[in-house]
Amino acid sequence: NLQNPILVYLMRGEAPAAIRGMYNGLAACLYPEVHAFTEEYRAWKHASGPFYKSPDEARFVNRVRDALVLESGEDLLLAVGAPRRWLASKQGIQVDRINSLFGPVAYTLKAGDEPRTLLAKVQPPTVRPPKHLWLYTRLPEKAAKLSVQINGQEWTKVDPAGERIDLPLDRGPLEIIVRY
Repeated sequence: NLQNPILVYLMRGEAPAAIRGMYNGLAACLYPEVHAFTEEYRAWKHASGPFYKSPDEARFVNRVRDALVLESGEDLLLAVGAPRRWLASKQGIQVDRINSLFGPVAYTLKAGDEPRTLLAKVQPPTVRPPKHLWLYTRLPEKAAKLSVQINGQEWTKVDPAGERIDLPLDRGPLEIIVRY
């Protein structure tokens, strides 16, 4: 748990490595019988301590937050570390008014009712607009985006290699449909 490169992976655009790091930390350091993370582990399957500290739990919560909302300089990255399978589910992801350097932000991402669609709703921050508001859409099976619509209009500011959409900052709440 002390060697925790998840944030580095996210900043380098290596979401699969970040996700693996989060799951590894959860599997290795969470002891459910004491409801705590341990600083180190000495034995599998039961709590072995010796140290249970709230900073280790806070670090994990912060890394999950970073995977969902991450500030990078003047840019705000949404869902940068979200697992693909989360976007394939009808439940998807829901982030409600999480604080960022740019103000509170909220969004949902989930599989659409139509096959091979992804639906998103984004409430951009209003305190201070970021230079770019990126929505990462790591589609199931690494599928390519065929089209993106924002509030019913075709949208072309898409970075296919980065699997992300550069969202407009001047349109209030955004409803996004991605077809793949």
